[in-house]
Amino acid sequence: MLKAVYEEGWGTGRPVTYSRSLTFVLTHDCPWHCGYCGFRADQEGLLSERKLESLLQEAVEGGAREALLISGERPDSLPHIRKELGERGFTDFWEFANHVADRCAGAGLFPHGNFGRMTEAELQRLRPHFVSMGMMLESVQDHPGLAPEKKSSGRIAGIEAAGRAKIPFTCGILIGWGESQSSRLDSLARLAELHACHGHLQEILIQRYIPNRGSRWPVGPVPTLEEYREMVQRWRGWAPGVAVQIPPNLEPRWPELLPWLDDLGGISWANDEVNPTKPWDTVEGYAGLCRRGGREMEERLPVYESHRSAEWLTEFWLKKAEEFSAEVTA
Repeated sequence: MLKAVYEEGWGTGRPVTYSRSLTFVLTHDCPWHCGYCGFRADQEGLLSERKLESLLQEAVEGGAREALLISGERPDSLPHIRKELGERGFTDFWEFANHVADRCAGAGLFPHGNFGRMTEAELQRLRPHFVSMGMMLESVQDHPGLAPEKKSSGRIAGIEAAGRAKIPFTCGILIGWGESQSSRLDSLARLAELHACHGHLQEILIQRYIPNRGSRWPVGPVPTLEEYREMVQRWRGWAPGVAVQIPPNLEPRWPELLPWLDDLGGISWANDEVNPTKPWDTVEGYAGLCRRGGREMEERLPVYESHRSAEWLTEFWLKKAEEFSAEVTA
């Protein structure tokens, strides 16, 4: 079956997409204590206006299109974050996130937000300010030792809320932390069910777990290439048209998966803020490897063409996306 997918020309000849990106960390502070996470911090506080100005300048000078805005999970549940928000004139964290997104839009960037689980009302507040958003399901398998505060039911509810809010959404699963292949397939099947209901998933990540300095969870068995291919094959049948992303800085075998993957995700000259020990190669370096595998790289926006319509985007973002398309085809 895998051979048949390849022979039908799924990979060869089609472009491999990527997004030219710079990450804006609104705060590393997080009330949760996931064992695999090396991102969270305590008492760091919010992104300063001075740092925001510096990042905007770096993004523009570096040719970024996407501004990836991320944070810890529900940071304004922490008293010191609420205090700082008030001192800086923001009613809550979502108002601050919209402020940063608007500054990014003013600089010509396309903001993509990933802030963990949100309610439908919260997502609706952010929707006019962001071109797309995302949140990892990670797994339908709850593991109290791995992520004591994180429950799959809450993640699923957040993904459903994004569908009801009509937000172009990125999701995915985390692999290589000790889960079984059947668990991975169950997680992908659940995402496919959610997409069948709402149509909002534009891509999914199959993201390999890489421990960082702050991680407290050991690496599990490394997924085999055949397991990767089985996951992609199943996903193609369950959710045709929804792209599969495999981040190349986290999976060194990605060139061997070129016939099956669609996208390499955000690529930056700066650090991967979630996986700082795994820097990206250059776009030119990735493009050369893709070319050797019979494919070319093509830049995309954080919102896919599949979701560039009035159903999914505000008039402002629809116009900006159309301007990008006109620019790259000129």
